[in-house]
Amino acid sequence: IRICMGLFLLSGISPSVHSQYREPANPQLDSLQGLLQRASSDTAKAALLFLMADEWSSTDTAKALQMARKGLQLAGHNPFYQGLGYFYIGRIYMDQDLSLSEKAFLQSNTHFEQSHTPQSWSYQSRNWANLAGIGQRQSNEKQFIDLLLNKAIPFALKAGDDVRAARYYTNVAIPFMESHNTQKAIYYYQKSNTLLRKSDPDNIQFIENYARCAKTYLYAHDLPAAKLYLDSAYDALQKAPPSIEQLSYYSIESMYFIDKKELPRAIKSIDKGLHLAYQLRDGIGIRDLLYQKARVYDEQKNYKEVKNTLFQLLYGKFILLDADRKQLFHDIAATEANMGHMDSAYKWLQQYSSLADSISKKEAEQQIAAFEAKFNYTEKEKELLVISNQAKIQRLIMWICIGGFLAVSLLSVLLYRLRRAKANQEVRSLKQEQQIALTQALLQGEEKERTRLARDLHDGLGGMLAGVKINLTSAIQDHTSRELNKVIGQLDNSVTELRRIARNMMPEALLRSGLETALADLCQSLSTGHLRIDFSFINISIEIPKQEQIIIYRIIQELLANIVKHSVATEAFVQCSQNGALFYITVEDNGKGINQTLPAGRRGIGLDNIQSRVDFLKGKMDFSSQPGKGTVTNIEVKVHGNK
Repeated sequence: IRICMGLFLLSGISPSVHSQYREPANPQLDSLQGLLQRASSDTAKAALLFLMADEWSSTDTAKALQMARKGLQLAGHNPFYQGLGYFYIGRIYMDQDLSLSEKAFLQSNTHFEQSHTPQSWSYQSRNWANLAGIGQRQSNEKQFIDLLLNKAIPFALKAGDDVRAARYYTNVAIPFMESHNTQKAIYYYQKSNTLLRKSDPDNIQFIENYARCAKTYLYAHDLPAAKLYLDSAYDALQKAPPSIEQLSYYSIESMYFIDKKELPRAIKSIDKGLHLAYQLRDGIGIRDLLYQKARVYDEQKNYKEVKNTLFQLLYGKFILLDADRKQLFHDIAATEANMGHMDSAYKWLQQYSSLADSISKKEAEQQIAAFEAKFNYTEKEKELLVISNQAKIQRLIMWICIGGFLAVSLLSVLLYRLRRAKANQEVRSLKQEQQIALTQALLQGEEKERTRLARDLHDGLGGMLAGVKINLTSAIQDHTSRELNKVIGQLDNSVTELRRIARNMMPEALLRSGLETALADLCQSLSTGHLRIDFSFINISIEIPKQEQIIIYRIIQELLANIVKHSVATEAFVQCSQNGALFYITVEDNGKGINQTLPAGRRGIGLDNIQSRVDFLKGKMDFSSQPGKGTVTNIEVKVHGNK
């Protein structure tokens, strides 16, 4: 067989797998009961009842609902506690009835919307995230991504909960990773990392984010890029205590070594991960790592160990979803066939076929139930039409005619507006093309003038100053004079300053060694005792045209100049990465922030110059800033000559 690296990870995470290898959770019901008896206000009692209901939800749904409803009665007309009650009711129904769960979360939000506090916004964020999860369970990935991006994340940011927003960005990235959309997945992982880096630099979420970035590049068969992110995950892992997030690292590291055909190193990673997984009693981690071990044995054509490992997965009760069990039966049958055990292979294939039929039957029954409900609804509609009298039918026809007339009128207006909008769009496009052409000419002229001026300064005035220095040096050999020494020192400073100006106008490192070296020199040259500038460059092509390299250099140079002059920052971070024709720039600082309410044209010459260069490269720029918490600028531009 050839075991694919994505199986089991695509089937979702079953909560019961975790509980399979963990001690029963301590509900602390006695402690909550004691607090309930001492609580003085009804709202405090309601909050404690909601927590007790949440603890009971995994073992006794009826009792959990009873407590939650009792809490709602005590909450009275308080909108926040009413919202809190329906939030926990939605959680109780999550594993029982998705439609009731969805209804409870929506009802919870109607109450939270009346309470304008960070705590209320945080719970609204959690409600929308749960609704997104319901959509994902129903195989509606579009709803899952839409609700996270447009509802859950904005509310989390509004509540000031950057860590929660970062976790949701990670959840958005995962479907793009599994569908092998490398560009989108990496973009959202980087968004998550940016928030974490600003609010919680030691968060263990970094380990999972970096590891999943590596997995994304493994799917794209880009092993060097995967290695860079694995190294970053390893660095973050060294600072963290043992955790479930580390299991993702070991699983994905073993995938990397399997793809490189370094099977002994893959086994070493798997064994480290299994040791930690058994220590943490995490069934999900054990399952994923055992499956990677089966892949190693399959690569070695050691089918006996493949079979033993697959049996360990099956009989260890790590596989609880029918879809996963069906695939496992198929893999065992194929392994038996590879070993020449055709009778056993046939029996396992029969189990595979039987389970596949059972799954198909369940799906068919669900479809039949849906069709039946639709049929019953249609029949009732027919009965209503038969009962309706002639007058009602005539009235219906009249309204249909009126509606048709209005529809035609609206359609005519819409077509007219569409034509006008199309014409306006063509005019705007023409103006934009003219503006881009003008900007290109200005940028080219500016760089030519910089180059000419730098050459004149260096070759002309620089040579003259050097000659003066030589003459003065000759003169001082005959006439010792403190004033002459002072003049020579001033001339040295002038020559140094002249070379610095020439280098800033056209950096020699960019022309000689390329963009990455020039940017590194720029960051190092601007670092001082009061400002430390760190930088990271990933996958930058040396084939980018020189003009585009210069524009990218000027963008970053202008951003860093703004930090040095205006931000009062002590730390800054520059990250550049390239994925095909897209070039990403992230610049962060911990300074005093900037005023985001100012429109373009009034933000200062520096930012407007940056925007002009970004527009020229057909890119986009956005930045976020909070007073006293610094500024984060994200830029995405298009380049040519990519790998």
